[in-house]
Amino acid sequence: MMQKRITRQMERYMLQVFANRAVAQFNKAASTINSRYEVKENIRFSYWCKFYGENPDEQETDIQLIDASVYNALESKSSVAKQLKKHGIEDVFPATFTSVEDALAHKDPVDIWFVKPSHLSGGRGIQVIAHQQLKDFELPKFNILQAGIENLGLIDGRKAVGRVYVLLWNGGVYLFDEGFILLHGPKYQKGSTDYSVQVDHKGYEDTNSAVTLTLASEYKETKGLADKAKAPLRKILPILQDTLKATSPTRYIMLGIDVMPLDNGEVKFIEINAIPNFNHNANVNTHLNTPFFTEAIKGMIGLGSDRLTKITGSAFGDGVRKVFGKKGL
Repeated sequence: MMQKRITRQMERYMLQVFANRAVAQFNKAASTINSRYEVKENIRFSYWCKFYGENPDEQETDIQLIDASVYNALESKSSVAKQLKKHGIEDVFPATFTSVEDALAHKDPVDIWFVKPSHLSGGRGIQVIAHQQLKDFELPKFNILQAGIENLGLIDGRKAVGRVYVLLWNGGVYLFDEGFILLHGPKYQKGSTDYSVQVDHKGYEDTNSAVTLTLASEYKETKGLADKAKAPLRKILPILQDTLKATSPTRYIMLGIDVMPLDNGEVKFIEINAIPNFNHNANVNTHLNTPFFTEAIKGMIGLGSDRLTKITGSAFGDGVRKVFGKKGL
């Protein structure tokens, strides 16, 4: 009896992770938490996108993604545009329209338009057209028109696009303190419809590529990118409400919000990615993606986080003990 009691006292609780995307980064995050922190219970955490199939090991009590039927509304650029208009907060994003007629009726001057498939990301399917082409342009089905921004905050004369990470969990919105910046290869030319200037970012994984992907804090122009994203993030809270209602102590979503640095030091949101790509180059994977996972999981399992800023909602830890019992999940 004494031996059994001692063995139970020495038993160590663990965080177990199940993932089918960015597996190495999630495993590293779990390893960091298990080795550096005292996990109070056996906890199962899942980042499993069911587009690629069901998780055969899933349990209802796992901390896991909210249902795709909910987060797809944030993945849809047309749905987001409609919600922005409904709440009168269109100015957070570039002017966005679901028809050529509405775009032509836009009163502000626009030099170029981005034609974007509503549900694709990573630059797939995007076209760039001059405003003069718009009146004769036939917008493909399930595409939107987004006005090009010309008051860009260039870096080394090149167009820069950033991304910040946002956790939605237990009714709260939490912003990570770092992001990344992608610099397109060619020098920027105002009014250009050249795909390589405006969109193409192939090769960012290669250190010898003309395209550069690195931490936002590594450029003086984008240091504090996450801080600049706080105000627009607060402004779009109305369009996040349906998603937040689907979150709980065991349901969450991790957003990647693409932002455009402007020449006045502010940022403009351009896309919301509900299931973003978390596989980048070694620098970004090591110093951004894995730390974000680590801090997000820490927050959700009651260990707290000093790198996630609460935009709205409960402090980390609220509700956690209601879910996890002394014996774990």
